Amino acid sequence: MNSRAIGIVLMLSLLTLPTMAQTDLPGIASITNDAWPPFINADGHSGLALDIVTTALQTQGVSLQVTIKPWARAMKDVIDGKNDLLLATWESPARTQTLLFSQPYLKNRLRFIKRADDPFEYRDLASLSGKRIGVIRDYSYTGEFASSNNFTREPHQDLQANLRMLAAKRLDLTLEDEIVASYCFYQLQLADHYHFTGPPLTIKSLYLAAGIQNPKSKALIAAFNQGLKLIMDDGRYEQILASYGAMLHSNQMPEIIRPTNPAAQHLSIMPSPMYVSTGWPASHLNTPWWHHPGVLSRHNQD
Repeated sequence: MNSRAIGIVLMLSLLTLPTMAQTDLPGIASITNDAWPPFINADGHSGLALDIVTTALQTQGVSLQVTIKPWARAMKDVIDGKNDLLLATWESPARTQTLLFSQPYLKNRLRFIKRADDPFEYRDLASLSGKRIGVIRDYSYTGEFASSNNFTREPHQDLQANLRMLAAKRLDLTLEDEIVASYCFYQLQLADHYHFTGPPLTIKSLYLAAGIQNPKSKALIAAFNQGLKLIMDDGRYEQILASYGAMLHSNQMPEIIRPTNPAAQHLSIMPSPMYVSTGWPASHLNTPWWHHPGVLSRHNQD
């Protein structure tokens, strides 16, 4: 057999061998997160982030089994390998020691929330002097906000717990992703109790993550990255954003920020035209959210 024939045989044999990613890639992966509407709803069946991740992984032949858990438990179970994937998380130096992160697939604007009767306006970290600020336990708040001693950070389980404490004047401020907070206010038919104040504290990328010690992690994250590029290229990503954008914008929610949007690189984002306010948009509440039956049980569903 001549050298050319040998080369052809070798090339064909290599083409028939499965790659490591294909070999390690499971047909079904378990994914978890806390309920974080509209990114993932409490039923675990829908949500903007869940739809993007599901669609991207389906292009690679991976289906998802979804479990809703409290945030701290969800992250621990992914680190420990009890679940394969954490749906929606932010990157931090500490987390990179235990988690493998995907390419970013959305952006989050973190904004401070105050009581409507509070004249305070957030300008910068110096303006927070002496404030009691509700944060969410085990969320990643990085940079000067995480290290400053100028104010007090009080961790609670979720946004709703922080709103409760804010209403009782046991907190001065809380903060949350702008879309999540706006959606919560609208969905629960709340108005006139809380306002956003000032520009975003920061704009953070949203990632899919897997536990580094999980033997499936590299294959799953690589598959997602490949699938994400595919759905961004063929238009499916934009279709998902458009479907949620139509719903959110009709409810006067902020614009969704794509990871490739140049505006996402800057804090000085113009307010959404859906808001009546000519300053930074403000959402309002009326009836306290905890008066609505079933909110806690849905949010804390295991």
